[in-house]
Amino acid sequence: MNKYKITIDGNKFDVTVQSTEHNKAHVEVNGIAYDVSYENKSDGDFVKPVRKPISQPTYAPPTTSSNVSSGSGAGSCVKAPLPGTILNIKVNVGDSVKKGDVLMVMEAMKMENDIMASSDGQVKNIHVAVGQTVAQDDKLIDIQ
Repeated sequence: MNKYKITIDGNKFDVTVQSTEHNKAHVEVNGIAYDVSYENKSDGDFVKPVRKPISQPTYAPPTTSSNVSSGSGAGSCVKAPLPGTILNIKVNVGDSVKKGDVLMVMEAMKMENDIMASSDGQVKNIHVAVGQTVAQDDKLIDIQ
């Protein structure tokens, strides 16, 4: 078993290659298992692996992010409540949001967690991308 930390287009992934045999491998990417096939670069032109997910994250009831930092009345920054992986971002920069709106979905401890707006405002900045792994208290979204 080999573990790697890789970055693709600015997104960080934790990858574990559990077994390889005859140009097929069993890998985990950020905790999600995949069976992939590959070609050795020396065998010819390199092609992207064909991915087939084996397991999907499970659904858990939504939780509210209480990690909100507010500056001098100029807005707030929603932070990651615990380490996890961003699964879905439901807003864009410039969108108006109301308190309780779901901003994004984050997988943490094998559960999906809805990250919600703690106040009304407008999305000013999104600090993360889908697939990115975040640590507790990392900045996710600025609301003003």
